Amino acid sequence: MTHPSIDRIPQGWPLRGLSQSVSAGKLDWHVQVAGSRHTPEGLAKPIALLLHGTGSSAHSWAELMPALASSHWVIAPDLPGHGFTISHQSEPLSLTLITHMLAELLHALEIKQVDDLVGHSAGATLGLQYSLLYPAPQRILGLNPSLVSLPSFYHSFLAPLINPIATSSFVSSLIADFLPYTSMIDRLLDSTNSKLNGIQRERYKLLFKEKNHINGSLNFMAATDIPNLLAHAHEIKSELTFLVARQDSWVRKDELLAVIQRYFPQARVIQEDGGHLFHEANPDTALALIQSVINPVQPGSN
Repeated sequence: MTHPSIDRIPQGWPLRGLSQSVSAGKLDWHVQVAGSRHTPEGLAKPIALLLHGTGSSAHSWAELMPALASSHWVIAPDLPGHGFTISHQSEPLSLTLITHMLAELLHALEIKQVDDLVGHSAGATLGLQYSLLYPAPQRILGLNPSLVSLPSFYHSFLAPLINPIATSSFVSSLIADFLPYTSMIDRLLDSTNSKLNGIQRERYKLLFKEKNHINGSLNFMAATDIPNLLAHAHEIKSELTFLVARQDSWVRKDELLAVIQRYFPQARVIQEDGGHLFHEANPDTALALIQSVINPVQPGSN
């Protein structure tokens, strides 16, 4: 069931007017939908699915969605346990489980196949997993895809929380109560080597006041099985493009390039200066990159 708007989204939240609530499976999804499904001539537009990374939400794409909607029908959900998507379950949020949940969402939206999938960090990893289990998108663009081990900052500050006790609702509530009054969120954002402004930082601080978001983020990190995905990488049929940000301290360039060369040798790789949240800190450059991938110049066109 789809509702055109939802009250649980805060006033002033980015692109709030594009928000919908979609009931699918065991989730009440928060989804932002931009553009029309058809062209003025009645032709179906290609569908672009945007998947944010761990600890983020659909707001990650706020600066990009309106422009992308000129060529595509754009769908950007808050992933299970993130943002304002409400989960009624407690299973570990593995890539496979979230992939099945995502398929339920797309079915509810009457989408049989996605044309273009753009994912950031763990969202890119999820997109690759989706292409293995469901009709593969024609193109997948991964922005700083989470295909390597996480950095020392993660192990110092977040790893101690990722265990069955810390991912409980009780502990998530405690974290949500004290985290906004510490400098940890700013330190996490700084650790990405991305230059976010004050408004962008406040959006993350608001998200991390919610125990659902904290629990979902930690759960997703704990359950992600990258080696299993890489073992099946050769089966992926989508056209692949990866953005690798040179100063990303979360998904380090040299390690990521080595993984891509080994497991995705057919992929196109683009390197840019910037940090892990490249598309948020550099929206104009990111938009041009995304549009060049999802709107390829056809042979014989001017």
